[in-house]
Amino acid sequence: LVTGGAGFIGSTFVHRLLARHPGAHAVVLDALTYAGRRENLDGVPAAKLTFVHGDIRDPKAVAAAMQGCSYVINFAAESHVDRSIEAPGDFIQTDVYGVFVMCEEARRVGVQRFIQVSTDEVYGEVLEGQSTEDWPLNPRSPYAASKAGGDRLAYAYACTYGLPVVVTRCSNNYGPRQYPEKLVPLFVTNAIDDQPLPVYGTGRNTRDWLHVDDHCDALLTLLEFPGIEGETFNIGAQHELDVLTITD
Repeated sequence: LVTGGAGFIGSTFVHRLLARHPGAHAVVLDALTYAGRRENLDGVPAAKLTFVHGDIRDPKAVAAAMQGCSYVINFAAESHVDRSIEAPGDFIQTDVYGVFVMCEEARRVGVQRFIQVSTDEVYGEVLEGQSTEDWPLNPRSPYAASKAGGDRLAYAYACTYGLPVVVTRCSNNYGPRQYPEKLVPLFVTNAIDDQPLPVYGTGRNTRDWLHVDDHCDALLTLLEFPGIEGETFNIGAQHELDVLTITD
């Protein structure tokens, strides 16, 4: 089961999963909000894909989608810092309560592994060096706080109920099919249309830039790797660039 599988990272994961494991069958559960598009799954053989239009906050939709699934990977999330400032309630509902619904059903079904996809935003501002998995969480936006809540809730289900959870925290993704609210596709499309490139502040804040294919390959490795239940993994590219460099 791939939740959010019609979105940017989720659809890439489905494509790469089925390329690596042609005998697999993917069930995609997606609410098809503004960033999810069925077209992102074009090219996936119909016999290899079951699409369920539904929300991870809906226990009935989750139960229908998870039936018969051995593995669950949860990409479904509200995922933009600026929008979380305007509508924080949506983020709490999806990124925390939705994870609760998913974990409850996964516990009932007895899945072999549950990957909760989180973000390095949960660490807050890192002024020196690199955050490691044992760093304290210091989220600085409603988005980051909601993702921290979801990933710790999934971890709590591993500790309390023995749910075979693995938590991942990735850096900034970029690549094909990314919705143009994020920096790279927004600036590319603005430049094509001869529109301004809105850099906030000095533009000297750095990010680690991770290609979505590399992220999904790491997730596929963690999906199968034995004996890592209950662990958390940072996924990054060690490719740090500041915003002005990306803008150029």
